[in-house]
Amino acid sequence: MDRQVPLRDVIAAIERARPGNTVDQLSQAAIIAAHWVRLADSLLDYFVDQARQADVPWAEIGACLGVSRQAAQKRFGARVAARAATHSRLGAGS
Repeated sequence: MDRQVPLRDVIAAIERARPGNTVDQLSQAAIIAAHWVRLADSLLDYFVDQARQADVPWAEIGACLGVSRQAAQKRFGARVAARAATHSRLGAGS
């Protein structure tokens, strides 16, 4: 799956959408970058959650992410636990 969007294409699209206005271009770039950060975080959250549900240890998750076990657990542990608790509560009522 090699569908990367080249940076130059994104820059060109912003420049076409906001021609000649550097401040508008910067604002648009900030909006797009923030969206990508949220999207990337959600993508990782999903797959870390899937890995934890499959009993993959934090050390292995950290290795996949290029960080230590502690860093992976610190970044994702609370979110994974919160989602698990929510799923548990929702499942208990059905």
